[in-house]
Amino acid sequence: MQGLIEVGSLTRDLAASAAMAVEDELDWEHLPHVHRSTFRAASLIHADRDGWDAEVELVDGTPMRMKVTVDPDRRGYTNATYSAGAENGRAVARFEETGTETCRITLRFFIPEGSGFPVEAAGAFYRDLFTRILDEDEPKMVHRAAAVKAGPAGRKARRTAQLPDGSVVAVPNLCPHQGLPLDCEPDASGLMTCPWHGYQFDARTGACVKGKARGWTD
Repeated sequence: MQGLIEVGSLTRDLAASAAMAVEDELDWEHLPHVHRSTFRAASLIHADRDGWDAEVELVDGTPMRMKVTVDPDRRGYTNATYSAGAENGRAVARFEETGTETCRITLRFFIPEGSGFPVEAAGAFYRDLFTRILDEDEPKMVHRAAAVKAGPAGRKARRTAQLPDGSVVAVPNLCPHQGLPLDCEPDASGLMTCPWHGYQFDARTGACVKGKARGWTD
């Protein structure tokens, strides 16, 4: 990695398979929702099965470009960030299967040579950041794996929700987008905003009004 120096590493056991962890990394849409303490917004430039490229905004308003590239063997990825066209940091991840639905992730962190950042401080920053990100991502991976295992039948379960006018409607337990828990309530307009990706649904009709999902039917 010419021009970069390694500043630290992190190893973590996850309650999800390597394939599920890679799927999660490819999911750029969840950044400002699952990781709302870090990201304010994300605007996609390009995405395919091998990675994505997006403009992101941190919670403090700092703009960055983020590029994720999945390794050819689907056992790792590189997450690089850029400011003013220059790379300002990189995380390189590798996964090791530890069970049928568990894996171990090892992350190595890099910053540009000559950046002026103390190595120890930069390493501590990345370890803290990715520890928090993994803490926030792991429940999503677990729920997603359960949804895939349950299949279409798992999305038929319903619960009741109350609309602003006091009427009661049946809504799904799981979001029709990726089968993650739709643990939110209708707002004053009768809209439900999924906490995982920010997709919005009309609780009265089940129609998706924000996001790329078909909504739900009885």
